[in-house]
Amino acid sequence: MPLPNKYLVLSPHAALKNLELPCLYDIANDELYELNQDAYDFLLKTCQGENPPVRPEDEEFIAYCLSEGLATYSDVPIHRAIRTSPSPLPSLRYLELQITGRCNLQCRHCYLGDGLRQDLSMERIQRVLDEFGDMQGLRLLLSGGEPLLHPRFWELNDILRHYPFRSVLLSNGTLITQEATRRLQVHEVQISLDGMREGHEAIRGDGTFRKSLQAIDYLQDAGTGVSIATMIHRKNLKEFEDLASLLESKHIREWNVDAPCVEGRLRENKDLWVEPWEAGPLLRYGFGGGFHGSENNSSCGVHLCAIMVGGIVCKCGLYSQVPAGSIEEGLRTCWARIPRVPLRSLSCDCPEIEGCRGGCRYRAQLQGDRLGPDLFQCYARGILKGGEPHDHQEGG
Repeated sequence: MPLPNKYLVLSPHAALKNLELPCLYDIANDELYELNQDAYDFLLKTCQGENPPVRPEDEEFIAYCLSEGLATYSDVPIHRAIRTSPSPLPSLRYLELQITGRCNLQCRHCYLGDGLRQDLSMERIQRVLDEFGDMQGLRLLLSGGEPLLHPRFWELNDILRHYPFRSVLLSNGTLITQEATRRLQVHEVQISLDGMREGHEAIRGDGTFRKSLQAIDYLQDAGTGVSIATMIHRKNLKEFEDLASLLESKHIREWNVDAPCVEGRLRENKDLWVEPWEAGPLLRYGFGGGFHGSENNSSCGVHLCAIMVGGIVCKCGLYSQVPAGSIEEGLRTCWARIPRVPLRSLSCDCPEIEGCRGGCRYRAQLQGDRLGPDLFQCYARGILKGGEPHDHQEGG
């Protein structure tokens, strides 16, 4: 119910988003709520310090926002700067920003290989942050290399709270100290944990497992959200049950499991690679996390792009050799150039197509068929079983 002489205001962690449909984004909990135009306009007025009249049909909506912690009441009007320019179509919702090529590890599976010890300048980073905000972005993924090694990382860290999107730090965890967790302004840290001690250290080096686990504990003690990323490789195939139990004991709410492509250092360490029929079923261990997509009938990556440390914009990090432009041309301009693959153009013809969206296009291409299925997803979803052969022309 509306309260007399009170102003309804959005909570600091909620942001209006003008996407394909108007939305309200809960940045802290990574939840996206679709709105009708009336609800969007009503909340926009509250952000402009107004106290718009409440119709009877608005009362249930207001009560819901209050119950979800998306809004509250204030004694005085609170003005918030809202970026109302519409997103491009399709919208850019997830941006991986590779801020440095520096890393303290030499992981045997790293797709970037032995890159330059290069850093993206703060000026270019800030330009990207501003443009991503204007484009109604939802989630910024700070990657590297190891992002903490960027010489101006803490300066970047301190300005992140001024932007209306969720910031996620992708880290190997070995440099995350207790002091660092007290300073971090990101909403979430994704730690790479590639198995139990034997499997993890087989690709990341001695002593890294303990440091990564310690980082998880430090972050959780500081109240920072933690997610886990695991790459499937030859040395961790038998560790997933134990790893699942470990993550459950640490109350991890999101676990991203994937299989690497034979790129970068994995080209010299092909003994670590696993066949789709071996790795596919393990993809099902992953859980949690949300993909806030739209109905656009396109294959993977329709709402995602990456910016590499040299400033080029591409479909994702694996497509760095097929740039869509550079930061200087503008993120919106580059985003418009990125090719999309319609689902109807894929040779896949199975009931899982809407769920897997054809899987990873880069991985499918490496398997010899740009418009065929990603076999890892076929085995993950039970479309293929065991080591049975697959006809690319017939699809998944």
